[in-house]
Amino acid sequence: MEFNEIISLLEKNSSKKNAAGMARFGITGTNAYGVGMPFVRNLAKRIKKEAKGGSARNSLAEKLWAHGFHEDKIVAALVAEPSIGWKQAEKWVSDCSNWAETDQLAMNLLWRMEGAPEKALEFSKSEEEFVKRAGFALMAVIPWRQKKGFPDAVADKFLAAIARESSDDRNFVKKAVNWALRHIGKMGSKRNYGKALALSRKLAKSEKKAARWIGSDAARELEARRPGA
Repeated sequence: MEFNEIISLLEKNSSKKNAAGMARFGITGTNAYGVGMPFVRNLAKRIKKEAKGGSARNSLAEKLWAHGFHEDKIVAALVAEPSIGWKQAEKWVSDCSNWAETDQLAMNLLWRMEGAPEKALEFSKSEEEFVKRAGFALMAVIPWRQKKGFPDAVADKFLAAIARESSDDRNFVKKAVNWALRHIGKMGSKRNYGKALALSRKLAKSEKKAARWIGSDAARELEARRPGA
């Protein structure tokens, strides 16, 4: 598929009503067609099927992201291959306007790239809200994708970052920190479950409101999903 054909399809299936309603879910800061995710995913599958090779897919992904609409960015995240490299990927992370763009990048592209755990830790130190969210979204996605292959040493570094940043009370940051904590506990080894639960209980007793919410919510879920239960 050519770039102009993709944009035409998105425009033809646009909905001003849906676009306006997206703000209720925190999807703001960018123009949007108001196209639903099922259509976006099917479009991305078609693009990947027709665009042979990583170079062609990455070229289309770069053009789509540069076009700037919310759904353009989501399709770009779904289509791009790890060969696009961190230089471009980091530009996209910095350009995210909302949590959905950040999370789609993490779930579909960033976790597959070499050095993803290190980038997650790097992003987690950022003062930029959605760059920081990208770090913790990656910390949630990596154990989810790797499951039993998720290294204990990486889990320890992620848990340390979670403890360090647990007082950040920005909504889209604390929710990603909580997401990462829950996934480290649920998706890895029993050893990591125990460490994640211990940290959750510790945070639940914190003097910091954000940390208490992160810890109590994670502890509640982890206690309900105890390994072997």
